[in-house]
Order: sequence, then C-alpha cells, then structure tokens
Amino acid sequence: MVCEVEELFLTPGSHNIIVDLTNPVLNSSCSSEYVIYWEHALSGSNDSRSVSCNEDYYEIIGLDACVEYVVTVTTMNETNEIMPLATGNTTTETVGNYHTEIILLYL
Repeated sequence: MVCEVEELFLTPGSHNIIVDLTNPVLNSSCSSEYVIYWEHALSGSNDSRSVSCNEDYYEIIGLDACVEYVVTVTTMNETNEIMPLATGNTTTETVGNYHTEIILLYL
C-alpha cells in the first residue's frame, strides 16, 4: 500500500521547520516511507530524509534564518516510481528581536 497525505502543515522557526502531516487512517498498514525534501529557495541547496509512513511529524533543523524553503513530501508507488504527495513553501523566522538589534546599532 502506498503512503498518503491529506494535508501538509509547515511551522517555521528561526533555524527549523516542523513538518506536520495529516495522514489518512489507511496508512496504518503501510510499510513504505515518505521522503521529505527541502530546498533553499535562493541558493537551491537541498536535502532530504526518509520517514516512516506511520510518522506524522518531522523537524527539519539547521536551516538559515529569514529564508524561504520549499518542502515536498513524496513516496514510492507499487512500481517504484516516485509520487509527489504534498508541497508547501514557508519562510523561516528572523533570529532574535529585530527591534532590539536596530536600537543596539544606534547606541
């Protein structure tokens, strides 16, 4: 059985993105895996990790702050073809308090 995703939610931090997958109940008998890809929208650098279809949460760490990332979740079908399941974009947050940084620059 192929893994499925009903919805993809992305929650950005300053150096991480939490990937929350809403899975149908049918995934409980799935023995396959998701592959979660992420790509830095400006530089094009990317990475990926395999996650069990029974998981509904993954945290991408070590990201740059204030950068847009494209996150794609894929799986393999019965004929070993890669199937995209969900894609989303999000921008990581700034580091620290922006207003405090500006004030300190003028002191």
